[in-house]
Amino acid sequence: MGRAPCCDKANVKKGPWSPEEDAKLRDFIERFGTGGNWIALPQKAGLKRCGKSCRLRWLNYLRPNIKHGEFSDEEDRIICSLYAAIGSRWSIIASQLPGRTDNDIKNYWNTKLKKKLL
Repeated sequence: MGRAPCCDKANVKKGPWSPEEDAKLRDFIERFGTGGNWIALPQKAGLKRCGKSCRLRWLNYLRPNIKHGEFSDEEDRIICSLYAAIGSRWSIIASQLPGRTDNDIKNYWNTKLKKKLL
């Protein structure tokens, strides 16, 4: 058995998001919200994407309160001290850094901080 697929895999675009797709998603969510149903959102917004892809794009890149760009020395210190205390519990670490997502912090740790500390 198992659960039904979330979307028609044959008609779903994969790969990088275009600026036009970002604008469509941002405009739709600002006007109507998510409605709590990410599976139905792409069709309503006129996107040929999977609901999961739309949800992750919104949460990790397009939300208005997301901080983009370089991490400060203070943020580095907080990440390192929390990682030493609780390990790779990225959502807990992200809760101490307003505007940063757990995904952003995890990627930053794995690409920059871990290497810097070694």
